[in-house]
Amino acid sequence: MRVTIKDVARACGFSVTTVSLVLNNKECRVSAAARAKILKTAAEMNYKPNHLAVGLVTKKTHTIGMIVPDISNFHFAEMIKAIEQECRANGYIVLLGSYGESDEQAAEYFAEFIAKGAEGIIFAKPFVKNPSRMELQCYESARAAKVPVVTFEQGGPDIHSQVVTFDYREGGYLATKHLLEYGHRRIGCVTGGSEMLSSIARAEGYRQALEEAGIPFDPELLYEGDFGLNSGIQALPYLLGKNVTAIFAFNDMMALGVYKAARSYNLNIPRDCSVVGFDDSFMNEILEIPLTSIVHPATEMGLESARQIIRLIRGEPVGDPVVFRPSLRVRGSSRRLA
Repeated sequence: MRVTIKDVARACGFSVTTVSLVLNNKECRVSAAARAKILKTAAEMNYKPNHLAVGLVTKKTHTIGMIVPDISNFHFAEMIKAIEQECRANGYIVLLGSYGESDEQAAEYFAEFIAKGAEGIIFAKPFVKNPSRMELQCYESARAAKVPVVTFEQGGPDIHSQVVTFDYREGGYLATKHLLEYGHRRIGCVTGGSEMLSSIARAEGYRQALEEAGIPFDPELLYEGDFGLNSGIQALPYLLGKNVTAIFAFNDMMALGVYKAARSYNLNIPRDCSVVGFDDSFMNEILEIPLTSIVHPATEMGLESARQIIRLIRGEPVGDPVVFRPSLRVRGSSRRLA
């Protein structure tokens, strides 16, 4: 069990107040011999101060809350690593919470982190068109506690946060334009949830590229997924039934699902169907057929979000939302049609 100041005081025969003043290096009327005895006793007992408890008094806990939907997602895993490293380099510890699909769980993490004295919160929740009461409660509780928040998308007027985001529309446009330039005309999509703003933006980029190429938009070529592996698995037979020659998956995890389904149908990527993902996760290079993907820089966005929240905590000025621009990394999963 942790050795407390009371334990040290009991062992060396001084009051808790005196021991506390000495161990916290505060001015007090204690002789050099008494101070030496207290410090020696504390060292022998392996006493370590409870910085969190001290922080709850000083309001400086040097902790930052990080709330993500899924720590198993490649993109979020890379982002968390970058945030943790940057925060540690600046003297902050990261508290991590994963809420799955539960806004109630996210709100509980907000309340818990605020109660534990987190000085700032990084919230990696995709925004939806109509946020729930629980989601709005997250931001309201942080604002009431004067705890700054950094998010990865721009929210509505009731969302008070500093934003480090990505141009999802341009990403969707680049992915689709690449396939069009390779001669594909029936391009299927595995989307995210239809209410999610980042998914909507990707779809808008897809439609823009089709419009520029003079190809009518066909809603039958969209399969609504949830950014999980199974969405890609289930989407492949549906989209092949619509005679697509290429698939744009709105994240790499769903693209992996397409790969998995293709193996079970004994199909070859890209001979039977080209595939483009979105995120450019670290595993794309090591796949048997490396995945063409939109670069969604998790590490860089994680670093920037950490820097932004630290500036907010320190009371330093921050500017407009930081917007990262996409690029396309072409690999073996997409091919030109003859």
